[in-house]
Amino acid sequence: MIRSVSRFLVVAGCLAAPGVVSAQAPWRQVYKDSDLTVQFDTASASLVSPGVWSTVTSWDYNRPRVLENKKTYTRLVEKAYLRCSPARLKRVSSTLYGPNNVLVRNEGEASSADQRHMQWDRPRRALPGFKAFESVCGVLNKKPAAKAKSARR
Repeated sequence: MIRSVSRFLVVAGCLAAPGVVSAQAPWRQVYKDSDLTVQFDTASASLVSPGVWSTVTSWDYNRPRVLENKKTYTRLVEKAYLRCSPARLKRVSSTLYGPNNVLVRNEGEASSADQRHMQWDRPRRALPGFKAFESVCGVLNKKPAAKAKSARR
């Protein structure tokens, strides 16, 4: 009896797990090439002012990148404000991680005073960032209007 109940719980858990996993997986792949995968956190995206979105992206590199202090990283998690048509952004904060998600550097978030004085950067067409942020804009433009309106409040 106990064995059959435990088997039932295992089977029920396996059947329920995909729904739980998809509910907790807000990251959406927006770019991929042989060395880079970019994912966008759709759950944290919010409209901060008309036409300006707060976004979080994860840039995962297959080959380690080297910093000026000789430390290496393989993941960059970046918060940026994004305007679309054409894509322009202000990079607000970035965190770098090495292999096994070991923290390498946390730059912290720029103050609101600094953010006001930052320029809107346009990603260069030849670089992966252009395609990645254009894809993020595509995802944001498909967001339901109700979510966008509630984000303004």
